[in-house]
Amino acid sequence: MEAWLGTGEPNAIQAWYRGRNGNAYAGNFAWCDATVTISAFASDNYAAACFDKDWAYTVAHAQAFNTAGQWKAMTSGILKSGIRRGDVIFFDWNGSSDIGAIDHVGVVTSVSGDGKYVYTIEGNTANVCARRVRVVHDIAGYGRPKYPTVGTVTASTPARYQVTVNGLKYGYGAKGAHITNVGKALVKAGFGKHYTDGPGPEWSDADTKNYSDYQKSLGFKGTSAGQDADGVPGASTLTKLMGRLPAPAKPVTPTPAYQKFPGAAFFHAGRYSPVITAMGRRLVAEGCGRYNAGPGPNWTNADRASYKAWQQKLGYKGDDADGIPGEESWAKLRVPKV
Repeated sequence: MEAWLGTGEPNAIQAWYRGRNGNAYAGNFAWCDATVTISAFASDNYAAACFDKDWAYTVAHAQAFNTAGQWKAMTSGILKSGIRRGDVIFFDWNGSSDIGAIDHVGVVTSVSGDGKYVYTIEGNTANVCARRVRVVHDIAGYGRPKYPTVGTVTASTPARYQVTVNGLKYGYGAKGAHITNVGKALVKAGFGKHYTDGPGPEWSDADTKNYSDYQKSLGFKGTSAGQDADGVPGASTLTKLMGRLPAPAKPVTPTPAYQKFPGAAFFHAGRYSPVITAMGRRLVAEGCGRYNAGPGPNWTNADRASYKAWQQKLGYKGDDADGIPGEESWAKLRVPKV
C-alpha cells in the first residue's frame, strides 16, 4: 500500500482494475478496494487478502471474509477486537458494524497502545491514497487475511514514508543538506548508534531508527509507522533537536549586471558598438524611442534624440538635456551588460 501513497485521481490503480474487469469500471470510479486489490496482487498476498478475486465493492469483499470465517465486527472496542497490522479494515461512517452498510476500506498499519486509534493506509480518501487515523465509531470491522507467514505482516520494518515540514522533506529517501544536519544533530545529542556511515545526505533506515530513539527520549511512544515515535520527524521534535525549525534556503536573486558608463566621448558619429543597441532598446522600453528603424549599433541622430527624451523625462533641461549620455542618467537607464 505504501507504494501508492500520494496517488490522486484518475490514476494507474483505476486503469489496472479497468484493464482486468472491463469498461464497467470506466471513468473515475471509487477505488478504495481496488487499491487493496492491486497492493495484495503486487505483494503476493492476493489469495490471502482478496481470495484470488478483484474487489471494488467493499460490502462484497467484507462478506467474503465473513463467509471464510475471517471477519471480526467492531462491537467490543479497538483493544478487545484484536485488530492489528495487516488486517483489512472496513468502515461505516454511520457507526454500525453491519456489513451491508460498509462505505470504505483500507489496511491497518498499527494500533495505538491505548486502544484509541487505528492507523491505516487507504485509497480514495479525499481523492488520494493516504495515511489516516481512525476511531472506533467509524470502524465496522475487519477481515484477517491468512498471510503465508506472520513475519510478512508483522516484521518490524522502520517507517518508510516522507513528510514535509516547513517546506523541507524528511523520511526515507529524502535528500538534502538538511538531512545531513539533522543526522549530525542526532549524533551530537547521543542518538547516532545506528549509523554505519554518514549521516546524510539521504535519509536512510538508520536515520529513522536514530530519530525514533530521540523521540522516545522525549517521552513519545509507538514505533510503528504513523505513531509518535516512528522515527519520522515532526515540527516540534525538529525544533527541539535543531534549536530552530529548519527552513529552505532563500533563493539568491542574482544582481542584474548593467553596462558601465563608457564616458560621454564614447557617443559620437561613426561609433559602432552593441552597447548602443542595448541603450536604444532600453530607451524604447522607457517610452523614449525616437527611431524610425532600429535601434542598432551605430550612433545616430535618432539615438541622440531618444536619449534627449530620456534626459527630459528625468527632469533635465537645457544643456543637460542635449542627448549625450551622462553618468547619472546612464545609471538610471540601467543598460544591460553586453
